[in-house]
Amino acid sequence: MSRRARVRERKGGSRRAAQTMVRNCGIGEVDLRVAIIDSDRYALNAINAYLAWDRRTRVVLKTDSLAELSAKLNEWSELAYPHVAILDANYVDGVGGLFSAISELRRSIPGVMVICLAQIADLNTIYEAINGGARAFFLKDDLRLHIGWALYFSAVVDKRCFFISRGLVAACKKLSHARLRDTKLLPGPRNYPGLTPRLREAIILYAIEGMRPRLIAHEMGISEITVRDYIKKAYRILESAADDCDYPADMSQQEVAFMRLTALDAIAIECD
Repeated sequence: MSRRARVRERKGGSRRAAQTMVRNCGIGEVDLRVAIIDSDRYALNAINAYLAWDRRTRVVLKTDSLAELSAKLNEWSELAYPHVAILDANYVDGVGGLFSAISELRRSIPGVMVICLAQIADLNTIYEAINGGARAFFLKDDLRLHIGWALYFSAVVDKRCFFISRGLVAACKKLSHARLRDTKLLPGPRNYPGLTPRLREAIILYAIEGMRPRLIAHEMGISEITVRDYIKKAYRILESAADDCDYPADMSQQEVAFMRLTALDAIAIECD
């Protein structure tokens, strides 16, 4: 095959990949058991809370210790093992520590998907994650309440891809590793026309953080009547937004709002 033909084939493959998108949100199809290992107690609880809202994920263990996870594996049957291990990359100290931790997780839990999270990440940390066989490396500030969708995409997209969040793009460009040829960039949050920053703030505080209108009014510096109006408008905008998700009939208005507010843009199934 000539060089020009190979280039055409690669371009054609890229176009086909772009057309094959993840469109359904996977409720009722995906049920991920998740273990969270994070030394930051606040982050641990926040991740657990967001995943608890998401019907596609079930947190089976939250701990600040890899040793506790190992002990649990001795108690569980293999059918109860987690599908996903979320590992705080900044928790592991020393050169080679992250590589060893990921390798041990993958040895102890066959088929587990290791997702590394970090507040900050240097080149060595990212390299160890890649070399250890992590499925993805995300910055916590890039994810926040979108972590459920990040796990879902990581689970259903081509397993050859190495997922990163936007805050790691520049760093990854400086690294040389075979797996980085198939880097997959996690998309940004879905945009809803008409959902202004103030409306979004009000509905997030209400539908996701569970705050009452009176407390939201105090937080936002507006009247409770205005808060209730914001919430009604936000619900109308979210409910009128077309998406490809099949929401079970027993999902509440608040649950559906959570799924839409935390949704990420569509993503191609194949590697980029």
